[in-house]
Amino acid sequence: MFLTNKAASKRWLTFSVLALLSITACEETNTVGVDFIQESAIQVDTVFIDQIDLVEIDPYLGQLSYSALGSFQDPLFGKISSTLYFKPSINASSTDTVLDYMRFEMRLHLMEDEIYGDTSSTAEFDVYRIQNSWHGPSFRQSTEVNLGAERIGGFSDADIDTNGNVHVALGGSWDAFYREVFNIEDDSTRLTRYTEEDFGLAIVPKNTSNRIRFATVSTSRLLVIGQEDTSSYGIQDWAYNIEREVVDPIPNRLLLHNTFEQVLKLDLKRLGEQLPNTNFVRAELVLEEDTTRANTSLSEHEQRLNVPGFRMSEGDFIDLAYQFGFSDNNIINGYPAKGRFRFDVTRLLNDQIYNNNPIKDSYIYPYVNAGYIGSNILYSNDAPPDKRPRLIIHSIQSEELK
Repeated sequence: MFLTNKAASKRWLTFSVLALLSITACEETNTVGVDFIQESAIQVDTVFIDQIDLVEIDPYLGQLSYSALGSFQDPLFGKISSTLYFKPSINASSTDTVLDYMRFEMRLHLMEDEIYGDTSSTAEFDVYRIQNSWHGPSFRQSTEVNLGAERIGGFSDADIDTNGNVHVALGGSWDAFYREVFNIEDDSTRLTRYTEEDFGLAIVPKNTSNRIRFATVSTSRLLVIGQEDTSSYGIQDWAYNIEREVVDPIPNRLLLHNTFEQVLKLDLKRLGEQLPNTNFVRAELVLEEDTTRANTSLSEHEQRLNVPGFRMSEGDFIDLAYQFGFSDNNIINGYPAKGRFRFDVTRLLNDQIYNNNPIKDSYIYPYVNAGYIGSNILYSNDAPPDKRPRLIIHSIQSEELK
């Protein structure tokens, strides 16, 4: 994961470049001679994208590789807060018993270097019981989770050890319930009660926190600590939610997040219909990033996690959130180079023009999140011409047409 910090459709232009291309093959035995077209003209056309729609998406945020927890007042993208939900496993058989003197701890594994926010501060959290049922694999941003008022535990990320773990003592009514259910002898009764009567725990950032951490819940453990021995149990389910502050629009800019709350939708089919039937060598969709504003908006000790690129999905999708978050089908990647993201759409346009295969709905969104939180600021279709989203068409003009 890369970090960024302060320290660190209208036809516009057409021109021709004469390129002398020739290859003379060596006259060797069994060698085939190939001659390229000489003095071809490469015609470059730039077509502005004059309409971009923002589509709201309800993203999946359950059982991802990384789970966010914390709060940060981002000076550019607004305040964001994240609460982590998890439910520990319980013993599936009656071979173990929790005795009165034993205690419970959550060993939560945090990524040490991946911090979104103020690296010079610490983040503090409280733990509460969840009051309603939820399911990680289907957990979306809109999923409603209700919390109880009783504080079960708490910790600071300053307590992280050399292995990247923080140990969170868990007590209160959850301790009493988990201990009771754990010691039920009948396996079926134990699992049924745990499923129907307990809904897990929530790690909630305190208002004083000004950074977001990322946990690998799949490697975290619930510890049952005795006088001499410690038993550990995995986490059977987890998810996180995001609350974003609504920020005032920035003129000629688009704010996008890799949690897919909204994505770009382009009508490339209509653009393709406006293009001449030429022999495309290459067709690129180009998006410009406002790197200056992004890099200068942070204070000395603040940082963001970079989004490594953008993706385009083209097709008729039943579940956009699943397509953007988990699918590798119908994907065109756009990686950054000098503040630009370039997508090779040659195949899409040629299929429409020559193969009568119309381009379907096309969506652009930041690279798959996997649980990390990152944002980008792009120039919109109202920006100056040299910054606007555009198609760049490279085509070969035959000698007789020059």
